[in-house]
Amino acid sequence: MLLGSAVAWHAKGVFNPFNFSLAFIGMALVQFALTMLNDALDFLYGTDASGSGKKNPYSGGSGVLVDGVITPREMLTTVLLFYVIALGIGIYLTLTVGSTLIYIILAGLFISVFYSAKPFRFAYRGIGELAMLIGYGPVITLGAYFVQTGEVALEPAIAGLVPGMLMWAMIVVNEIPDYEEDKRARKMNLVVRVGRERGKDVFILSLAVTYLFIAASVAAGFFPAQALLAFLSIPFAYASASYLRRYYRDKIKVAAANEAMVKVYSSTMILLTVGFLI
Repeated sequence: MLLGSAVAWHAKGVFNPFNFSLAFIGMALVQFALTMLNDALDFLYGTDASGSGKKNPYSGGSGVLVDGVITPREMLTTVLLFYVIALGIGIYLTLTVGSTLIYIILAGLFISVFYSAKPFRFAYRGIGELAMLIGYGPVITLGAYFVQTGEVALEPAIAGLVPGMLMWAMIVVNEIPDYEEDKRARKMNLVVRVGRERGKDVFILSLAVTYLFIAASVAAGFFPAQALLAFLSIPFAYASASYLRRYYRDKIKVAAANEAMVKVYSSTMILLTVGFLI
């Protein structure tokens, strides 16, 4: 949301705080709903069996269902409520900004729901990472740009590939400690398909490609030169890759790589957004 809005400011010099706030709330509700829906369905499918005791906090679901803190029905009811409110916000913005927005919203909702839900179950068929690259990337930045400008453009779609690729990398590194459970449950995500050893290499390559993409986008004129501020997050990326190379077979110790990747995502997105604003 922040990046798409920053691109709108950079390209058009516009910012509508009311539309931004509504869109931000709607996006946050969809993100919460996606996480909870994935948690509930992984539990119901038998993928997540770890409680909230000693575990990698970045893998294996929240553990609240395994521990019996809440029931799947209660969680799914909350998920439905979040989606309904988010859709209501989306319909309002569509009516006030432009009809094209509904297609962006429906694309985002489709990816969010069917990441885990039948019949598509993207996360179980080896395309969940790609679905999240699209959903957390160009879909959000295009939506954020549209609610500010009422237009669809190439620049926010290209900018959106950065958070998309970072989300791809985050999902891959989070799948590594879940490898054994996912394999037993036949959750055929990317790491289960290629193995932890190659999954580690895919993660490191994904980070490298992300930074190369930012540099290429600046060279091609899609991003301002200030977008290179995003390179200041490289130390976090190096740390995450180093921890993963060392601990990828240890479900608990590899949490250091997961934590560093959160820092990579957050710092890169903040710095890239600032680059479009200054």
